[in-house]
Amino acid sequence: MTSIPTYTVDTQDLVSQYATLSRIYASATEALLTVSKKYETVSLLRQLDMLSVSGEYLNNEYIYATATESSVRASAASVIAEATAYFQDYQDDLSVYGMTPSYGGNMALAIVMGIFFVLSTGLGLYYKQWWFGTCFFFGCGLEFAGYVGRTVSAKDPVLVDPFLDQIISLTLAPAFIMGGIYYMLAKLCSIFGEGHSKLKPMSYAKIFIVCDVVSIIIQAVGGGMAASAAANYENADTGTHIMVAGLAFQVASMTLFLYFWFDMCYSIYKVYRTSENPDDEFNDKFKDIRQRPMFKTFPVAITLSTLFVYVRCIYRVAELSEGWSGHLITEEIYFLILDSLMMCLAIVIMLVYFPGFVFGKDSHIPVKGFRLSRKKKEETPQPDGDKLLTDNNEQSATDKDSV
Repeated sequence: MTSIPTYTVDTQDLVSQYATLSRIYASATEALLTVSKKYETVSLLRQLDMLSVSGEYLNNEYIYATATESSVRASAASVIAEATAYFQDYQDDLSVYGMTPSYGGNMALAIVMGIFFVLSTGLGLYYKQWWFGTCFFFGCGLEFAGYVGRTVSAKDPVLVDPFLDQIISLTLAPAFIMGGIYYMLAKLCSIFGEGHSKLKPMSYAKIFIVCDVVSIIIQAVGGGMAASAAANYENADTGTHIMVAGLAFQVASMTLFLYFWFDMCYSIYKVYRTSENPDDEFNDKFKDIRQRPMFKTFPVAITLSTLFVYVRCIYRVAELSEGWSGHLITEEIYFLILDSLMMCLAIVIMLVYFPGFVFGKDSHIPVKGFRLSRKKKEETPQPDGDKLLTDNNEQSATDKDSV
């Protein structure tokens, strides 16, 4: 049974509002006869629909305020409730998200990502971890900017600029986070020895960051096409499909990375399992680092962080595969769990296991970007001990990172 509200209204004000609404409706009807572009026609038709419901709303407000019979008032109250529900649905339809983002949820995430941004920046500067710190500076900063955009959209989901801010920022951020993780794998190759990896240490960063950049470019092209089509009320399938291709490429490159990562982990595990003195088979220069307490679980931390980002990317592929009005993209709970939560977990794990904590503040772990050819290796005398570290310290800043 419909409950009858007990509020009172100004009937003269309702009459004035209804007259104004009628004039706007008449103007929109006349304008509909002159427009030629599709998006203008669709926009006017939606506006007329909204004006019609608004007229019903005001009319029944007046009936409710002036009627004396309870049945008439109950009927008017029912129409008012239906119109109110329509207004909310209409707001969601106008929203560039297809729904209205949660204000509280996105505000909380903006605060959390802001804290992560400050922590990662401070730790990066303190430990002079330039590569990892820079990646997380941009990654956490973009996450923060993205959730600020979603928070603004919660108040006005029709605005395009906050939507573009969040879609661009939250799309780019994982690539930077993974860039830092890729480089940690390069360092682990140096710590354990290149013989336990199928790739050169720096190759992980170079190959997979390039893959991320390619995927971002593909997503940007597709996103631009989809946004342009949606703004003109045209079919956005082509742009959406290109975006899905970019995300699928990102998932494929991460799958390849996980293969190399697990392969190296297995190689190291076999040494620990079969050798009486495992350290004899690893790089002797970094024996002290391998004995540090946090280092022993560092590979687990990298694995978990990577898998969390991996889940996020798979979710985004599934989300956009349904289109911009699909179930996954219009139900924010999926986004909050499978994107927001996954990225929060990935980042917080790597902040707990920040390289400065794991390796020590004064440790130096050079990562060579390129190997000498076999011939040059045979002809080049190999320095040992402190001389090797000195020579490595003279390399380009792009081939090493201080922790």
